[in-house]
Amino acid sequence: MAPYIRYFKCAGYEVHFISLSPAPDYSVPTYNVGFGKKYSRTQGKWKYPLSFLRARNLIKRIKPDILHTHYVTSGGLAALICGFHPVVTTVHGSDINIGIKSCIWKHLLKVIFKHVDCVNTCTEDQKRKVITLGIKPEKIRVVNPGVDSKLFSFRTPKSIVNRPLKLVTTRSLEPIYDHATIIRALSFVRNKNPDFIMTFVAGGSLLSELRCLVDKEGLAKNVVFLGGVDKNRIVNILQENDVFISSPLYDGISVALLEGMSVGLFPIASDIEVNSDWIEHGVGGFLHRTGDPQSLANCILEVYDNPQLIISAANLNRLKILELADTTVNMRNIENIYKDLVGKK
Repeated sequence: MAPYIRYFKCAGYEVHFISLSPAPDYSVPTYNVGFGKKYSRTQGKWKYPLSFLRARNLIKRIKPDILHTHYVTSGGLAALICGFHPVVTTVHGSDINIGIKSCIWKHLLKVIFKHVDCVNTCTEDQKRKVITLGIKPEKIRVVNPGVDSKLFSFRTPKSIVNRPLKLVTTRSLEPIYDHATIIRALSFVRNKNPDFIMTFVAGGSLLSELRCLVDKEGLAKNVVFLGGVDKNRIVNILQENDVFISSPLYDGISVALLEGMSVGLFPIASDIEVNSDWIEHGVGGFLHRTGDPQSLANCILEVYDNPQLIISAANLNRLKILELADTTVNMRNIENIYKDLVGKK
């Protein structure tokens, strides 16, 4: 939510933030309608209906010109309960990727999408999935939150001659991101003798397990776990590396991947539709078979053997970010959607 709130606050709009669970301080009027700790996929969901009722009462009191909800399975459902118009709901990834596989949620998704005035998807892949639910394409607008291209500024790739190839990922150490496949791939790479350093920046529930796997594979000298760092350090860490690796089993818009592409890293990502929308294999990066360490290892070795790929991809990807994933540009598009819907109201 940060890019949306920050942009509209700076643009002079009156912004109110209703949170269904504890949230960061965005320096705007904030209302936590949740009960206790942040809800997980398995705990606390029963509290949502009560939170929705609280949200409805707040909306009646605030009387906004427009309501923008995030994640269909939480904010989108809240919008349906509130019955407010006009409303935009943003699909982020897991909400539709998981929800569309459930008979109950599949029905609810259809109802929510038909209720809202605009469905904002972050990727073309998500748009395709929404259309399969019977939603008209003209109701869907593909606009992602983007990245701060000024903060994640481009740096010309450095030569990797006579030094280790530097690999990095900032994805959290959780099962969905399949870091075990990355580690097993690195074992194949090491057996071919290339010199490399792999940095896992984020922390997560699998930190200890992945450290054990690194030791088991004999990669302790090649792999670094930072265990999570201050967000202000992310840019510098990315700019010190050559290749960004992301191997999720499924995903929504990956801001982390876009940040890596923005600074000029060569992206290697799992071959899922959302990634193929951003990366043309062999041109702007590489796509590896999901959950396949050998496939990922082959991609890394290809970059090692052909370092010129890093430079050509870096320039191409930076232009793509500026055109399709710059936060300021994309938030202006969201602003225009707001104005159009409010004008119709």
